[in-house]
Amino acid sequence: MSSDESDSEGGNTMGATPAERAGAKARAWFNVYGQRRRGAASGRGCGMPLDEGDPLHSFELSFLSLSGVDDSVSPRTLCDISQEFSFVEWGVNFRAEKQGKEPRYASLAWLRQLQEEIDRRQQTGKFAPIHFAAHLGGEYCVDVLKGDTSLVRTLWEDYGFLRIHLCPTRSHGVNSSQLKKYMSTLKSVIVALPQVEFVMLVTRETRALTFQLMNDCQPNLAFFYDAEEAAASGGSPSRGNSSGSQPRRPPPCPHPGIHCGYGGGLTIENLTDELRRIAQVVNSPKRPVWVDLESGLRSSGLGRPDEFDLGKAWACIRTVFDLDLPRPRPSFASRSQAVRAEHPGSSCAEDLTAAAR
Repeated sequence: MSSDESDSEGGNTMGATPAERAGAKARAWFNVYGQRRRGAASGRGCGMPLDEGDPLHSFELSFLSLSGVDDSVSPRTLCDISQEFSFVEWGVNFRAEKQGKEPRYASLAWLRQLQEEIDRRQQTGKFAPIHFAAHLGGEYCVDVLKGDTSLVRTLWEDYGFLRIHLCPTRSHGVNSSQLKKYMSTLKSVIVALPQVEFVMLVTRETRALTFQLMNDCQPNLAFFYDAEEAAASGGSPSRGNSSGSQPRRPPPCPHPGIHCGYGGGLTIENLTDELRRIAQVVNSPKRPVWVDLESGLRSSGLGRPDEFDLGKAWACIRTVFDLDLPRPRPSFASRSQAVRAEHPGSSCAEDLTAAAR
């Protein structure tokens, strides 16, 4: 770590913003654990080996996505963490009427700081890929559904966002009653930007569109199963009694070439158990998936009713790292970051059949 970075970690936080003070503390935590990481003989996790009978033994996790980062977190801190732990992805929520005005929605000024930090690191020549995903709601999501590529191009070209989550549900400010009509226009966006991975939220509310997309898949299309969103849209959120209920984890899209993810109901306390449940549902050592946490990363305090908690993020990263999970081959998004726009789009590698729904 450079001397200018270490200055902020040595306790000289006079005049620093709360985000910068929290960032200095977090960088110290991650620096210590990063040293432990680099000292491991295998270069991977430092936990006890998993038993062969453990569902996680052959479970491949493409990303641990930590979402809802906002102005309470320094972009520098996020980049520092990503340099040490390549499996971490940061989710940034986008919704015009909430941007920079509510927790979980970073301001445009924060995004500019992020851009400047990434540019600065790229110029040093010591830059590892940093994974960011944009979660689009409201009119931003609708514009993409209608075939507008401008926002996605900006997020990819100017800020390096490699994955775009589309959240076309009422809870995200989208009228979902006629999603099916957007099939052709949305597909045109997906095809036009093969370097970006598009993620569709799969719930009862979105199935008219998502099932059509499953029947006509593109290589840069992924699906996300959110237990909390499924409950909000009238699905079956859990099993068991109300006091000890578990989030419902449906089987992934049956097409073997499609990237899938799970979220909702994930916390520090249940992350390991839920990863095992997801591994059992996926039941394939060659099917990498990602998991996404947002609500489980929030804390409340005096004057801070809904704050992104770096301590919780750190605990989740440490949990995944210590599990020593197998790493999959580079994801579509990772490959596209390496080559950027040099490779044209291609057809699916798999001869995918219609969804068995």
